[in-house]
Amino acid sequence: CSSQVFSARIIHILDSKRLKLFVMLCEICIGALHDRKGWVSSDQAESEPTILLAHHESIASLEASAREACEICHPFWSQIDKDERSKLRDFGTQWAGRQDTGTRTRVNGEKLDKFDGLVTICAIINLGAEEGMKAAGMDILMSISLESEFRDECPLRRKDVTGTYIIQRGPDNDSGKMTPFLSPNTASGESWAKATAWIETCCSNHQACNVEAAAEAWYPTRLLDLSAPDLDLDTLRLIVASDEALECKQRYTTLSHCWGSAQFVQLKKSTYEDFRKRIQLSNLPKTFREAVEVTRGLGIRYLWIDSLCILQDRDDLSDWLVEAALMHKVYSHSYCNISAAGSQDSSKGLFFNRDSRLSLTEDATICAEGLGLDEDYVDCTIIDLEFWSHGVGQCPLNKRGWVLQERLLSPRVLHFGRDQLYWECREHAAAECYPDGLPETLRNGVPAKFKRLNPAVPSLDADQEETVDPFAYHRIWNSIVRSYSDTRLTKASDKLIALSGIAKDFQTKLNDTYVVGMWRSTLESSLLWHVSRQSQIDGSPSVRPEPYHAPTFSWASIDGRITTAGPTKENMLIEVVGLHLDHVSQDTTGLVTGGYLDLKCQPGSFQMVVNYIGELQQLFLKVGGTIVKSKHKKDWDNGVLVHLDVGQESFEDENTTGSLYYVPAQEQATSHDHLSYLLLVAMDESHTTFRRIGIAVTAEAEEIGLLSTVDKEVRTIRIV
Repeated sequence: CSSQVFSARIIHILDSKRLKLFVMLCEICIGALHDRKGWVSSDQAESEPTILLAHHESIASLEASAREACEICHPFWSQIDKDERSKLRDFGTQWAGRQDTGTRTRVNGEKLDKFDGLVTICAIINLGAEEGMKAAGMDILMSISLESEFRDECPLRRKDVTGTYIIQRGPDNDSGKMTPFLSPNTASGESWAKATAWIETCCSNHQACNVEAAAEAWYPTRLLDLSAPDLDLDTLRLIVASDEALECKQRYTTLSHCWGSAQFVQLKKSTYEDFRKRIQLSNLPKTFREAVEVTRGLGIRYLWIDSLCILQDRDDLSDWLVEAALMHKVYSHSYCNISAAGSQDSSKGLFFNRDSRLSLTEDATICAEGLGLDEDYVDCTIIDLEFWSHGVGQCPLNKRGWVLQERLLSPRVLHFGRDQLYWECREHAAAECYPDGLPETLRNGVPAKFKRLNPAVPSLDADQEETVDPFAYHRIWNSIVRSYSDTRLTKASDKLIALSGIAKDFQTKLNDTYVVGMWRSTLESSLLWHVSRQSQIDGSPSVRPEPYHAPTFSWASIDGRITTAGPTKENMLIEVVGLHLDHVSQDTTGLVTGGYLDLKCQPGSFQMVVNYIGELQQLFLKVGGTIVKSKHKKDWDNGVLVHLDVGQESFEDENTTGSLYYVPAQEQATSHDHLSYLLLVAMDESHTTFRRIGIAVTAEAEEIGLLSTVDKEVRTIRIV
């Protein structure tokens, strides 16, 4: 093995006079965790004692550890897009060559001349003060992040790359241990055996996963017949389900895939008749061919693929609109969704060669000095807290906006990742290295929450309000919106319709009215969404794109990363008294061409002051000629925290015409001197019709005088 990275290394543990085997940790990580090399600082706070350590001093060192499957460095490095790694390597070479140690690298305000060129920092935190964490054995957290100065100057679009790991204590704690896989390819018999075991267990034992199977049979408009008696294994056929004598319990699979830029055969008016006769398997892209192979291997005759079962003619969207409205049924009634998780387009396939070392792990021993523990060294298992996110949530496929509902609505999903297979159903989540289920520490995220509630929890009707949290589904909906806004859509205008399947599912549970991405019963609080860092998923400024696809009061009008407001009916200072939406069809969860809401409120006028420090934008509200500021340094520097919907927007004209308004919208439930506001700009001379431009949150609302210019009388305004 190399001098830096190795598969196994014997280290003497001085306190126990024992030998300990480290598996798949690089020398840098062992040096930090066990030997405390590169100590930077410590914080002995009783609640969360923290040790800060130097980590890699060069990009080359980090990449070498990742390449040799270090179980800490590999998942961290894997978060960086491949197309950005070359830029990072070039920058890392320049960074390593800097010799200005007198002014360089600072960590937590401390100059670190001896770590000139440092690129990553390791923090170890004792979370044991929280009893819930301690009871779960999750009392030590480790994080790896880019060093602050390196992060600020490096060319990455996404600079918040972080590795987060739970150091789960106890030599006898097996809950977080991986089961190694040995085969070098995900098409192996080893992989297939685990996949079929997951499916068989689910079909036999999971009540929540078999609700649709027990109900009346439903089929998509069209399906691909993979095993017609008059066809050989090299051909398949498009069928119209209503024309076929499908047996009541005939099952079908679905395929989720990235379209990408690759050209492949599609169902169009010009190919429809040919597809009804036969489709040559050899004419299909690799992902489709392998989906056929998987479906046949499961003993299933029918397969649904969007591009082969929905007409794709660009000059006639009628079939697409009809089928899009049925998408929730297509996936929820499927037997299993085949997820091409590791492929960026349909030419890459489902199966990949892999490095089996990535599943190797073993107990480690770390130095606990300074962490407030009784022992100097502790035995533990290191668990990548983002394991599921790296393998599934952040994979190429699941960053597609359309795929979120495909994944959430399907009762079962078999993810074909680049390094292993992953399983997800309504009662269970597993991976090849966790074949019996994920450890408790990894069972989080939107799909897990959604699938646990759907359909096992009944609809929220009047008789159940006392026993079921009335906002349970609203909270999960908000989580879905946040995740959805972190995906990409080829067509921004698809934003509402690509989520409509999930919306339909929620409608049956909530018995509520859907309002362009929100719900009528909590609409007032839902209006207080904001755009995180005024940015899109790729780091570019958020935009309100053309053509129109939602009113400005809806988060769906924005291309950007959305943070939702908590669902509540309490402490609201606004009331929606009128609502109108122009839907493209009778599907109220689909596309809209216009809309507005009428809001009863007390608006006040302000001016926006925009300052720039380099590329950093600072926003201030000026009320009555005075910039609003807090009286106490401990509060926000400005006294007002402003979140604009659109990044880099200027308001010079609006300031001149006096058309900017703020609307006190909600008092904080825990502190009534904190207020949230809608920020609006008037669209007409009478200042009665507005569009939304953002929100603001203030501390000391009374003291800073922001309420002094609101209308004394309640008005009704219109937001479009």
